[in-house]
Amino acid sequence: MRIRVPSKRVLERFRLTYELEGAQKAVNVLTDYYRIPKMTLIVNGRRVTRGCDGIYFEGVACFTKSGLNKRNVLHELYHHIVENLGFEIPEKKEEREAERFANQIIKQVKTLSTF
Repeated sequence: MRIRVPSKRVLERFRLTYELEGAQKAVNVLTDYYRIPKMTLIVNGRRVTRGCDGIYFEGVACFTKSGLNKRNVLHELYHHIVENLGFEIPEKKEEREAERFANQIIKQVKTLSTF
């Protein structure tokens, strides 16, 4: 099952919040939209396994310093949404869907910021 991408108004609020107030508050905008508990972001390379930029586990997303970017934050947010909505998805399919979700939102956010 695919998770619906938020409206343009919500995406614009996400983009502005991300740029002005940071990743944690921007994630809170989307968790409020999906009506799920907030996800905690931690920037700490020691908790992330080698070869990964970020990891999600039980409501907490950990990132390396170089791995904290919009794409990775949205990717881990997808895992948080799936966990909180109670979907049972095979791991490979969930990873593909997380990438698709992140790419789709990034693409729509870029079209919003074009004047």
